[in-house]
Order: sequence, then C-alpha cells, then structure tokens
Amino acid sequence: MKVAVKMRRPDTAWKPYLEQLKAAADTAVIYDTEPLAVYHDTEVMITTNLSREQLDCFPSLKRIFLYKTGMDGLPLDALGQRDIAVVCSHANADVIAEHALSLALALLHRVPEFHNDLCKGIWYSDGVNYKWRSISSLRIGILGFGHIGKCLYQYLLPLNRQIMVLNKSGSYPKQVKSASSFEQLTEMCDLLFICVPKTAETADMFDETVLRRMQGKYLVNIARAEICNEKALFDALSQNYLAGYAGDVWYHKANKTDRTQRVMPSDHPFETLPNVVMSPHCATHDTASHERYIRSAVESCISYLQKGAAE
Repeated sequence: MKVAVKMRRPDTAWKPYLEQLKAAADTAVIYDTEPLAVYHDTEVMITTNLSREQLDCFPSLKRIFLYKTGMDGLPLDALGQRDIAVVCSHANADVIAEHALSLALALLHRVPEFHNDLCKGIWYSDGVNYKWRSISSLRIGILGFGHIGKCLYQYLLPLNRQIMVLNKSGSYPKQVKSASSFEQLTEMCDLLFICVPKTAETADMFDETVLRRMQGKYLVNIARAEICNEKALFDALSQNYLAGYAGDVWYHKANKTDRTQRVMPSDHPFETLPNVVMSPHCATHDTASHERYIRSAVESCISYLQKGAAE
C-alpha cells in the first residue's frame, strides 16, 4: 500500500519513524505547499489536518491516522461518504488530563490573580476577598469519559471522592458514579470538566440557559471552545453567574507557522476578568508529547499495514 505523511513543514522528530514506515510500505512525505495531486494513489495517510479540497486530491485514500487528539480540521461528512476510516491518537490523554487538573487548581486557588496582585505589592486584595477554594471540598463532574476523562478521574481520586461522570455511551466501570443526564450533572457538580469532542451535538452545549443554571459553579474546558457559547460564557462570567472558568481552548487561534502573530483568544475581553484562567491550547506541549503522537500514529499505521489491511 502507498502511505503519505502529510505535514505543514519539515519536522526532524519524524526522522526515525519515517525510516520505520519506509521499511513497511512505499512511503512519501508531502507538504501542503506541494501539488498534492501528484500523490493521487495514496491509500493511507498520516496527518493532523485535511481540507475537503485536499481530500479530492486523494481518490484512492482508505484510512487516515492522526498524530493529534480530536478530529476537528477534517471534512468528516466527506470522509464518511467515502467510507474513509479515521484513527485518532490517544497517546497524550494523561498529559491533557494533567493540564486540565493544573488549570482547575490555578482557578480555584486564584494563582494568576494573586500573582498579579503581588507583582504590584498587593498582598490581600481588598482586605476581604482573598480566599481560595479547595478542590477537596467540591462535588466534581466530568463530561465525557473517554481516554482523557478516565485519566482525569484517576488524577482526581486522591484529592476528592465526590466525582460524577457522564458519557455518551452510558458505559462505566462499576466503581464510577455516573449522572443520569446532562442536566443532573450540571446541577449536582460544583466543578465541571469538559472532555467531550466538538460535534454538531456538543456545539453550544453550554448556552445561556445551561450557564445560568450553573450559578456559583466552576467550569474547566480542555476540549474545544465552541462547546461553550462564546457570548453566553462571557456574560455568565462577567455577571458572576459562573464562579470561574479555566480554558486551554479558545475561539481564535494564532497561525502556528507564524510565531510572531498576536491574536486575542476571543471577540470578548475574557482576559480582563479576574475569575478566568487561560492557557494557549498547550495541553500537549510538554517536552515529549509531540514525539509520543508521532510514535503512536506510526505504530497504529504499521499494525494496519501488517494486519488490518489484509483482513
């Protein structure tokens, strides 16, 4: 079978893994700046993104292996119409879960706020409002119990046993307490982690009605920004319906190929709110995560070439 590794630019981390692929199959490395139609006979692709127009350049494509988490950036409808399977990598689920926990703790402990105060010599805010919340005292919810949700659950257990989860499949280990509905989860939990993928069903899942129902609660989004309605979220935070929000995912993103570009994360000034903690979509930016993604995708691809393709 013919395999293509599609990437934006040359990447030295790929070197040993390309050698493995080339030993297993006829493999080409292609960049978005090239005329993709040259590779029309590609049957298997490893990539992080593919537009509908690019997909048309690969009439023989049968399977895509992603070296990232999440399938945004793919024309899912067109892939479904052509019966092209997509395999995500979960190699960094534990790292993403760890970052979600760090965001939650920074939000509850008000670390950025206190840091900014102390940089000005302010020790106790206004002398009254300088308390923080312990995660051990809160009822915790996890929306989405896939690889990331399961890792997050394990990280939280030593800190708190009041954990409730909700998963689309409705399948849970025996010892895990589950919510019967999304409404129950948002009602019963003081701190809620969003770990579901962005789909037509989850877009704007947290709208004005839901967020008003979450009076005094905390929300941590490690999934995709659009799961929370942008204006409704800002209003809920600025008007103190929500006690606080921490997010690694936002409504605008910088161009990864231009590191000098400056882009604010939203059309609304979330950065001005004291009850918000932000990070720039960097949950998988630990020192080894990129190579873990590559290794995972290559191993899955080679396994498919050796076994799955023949089945």
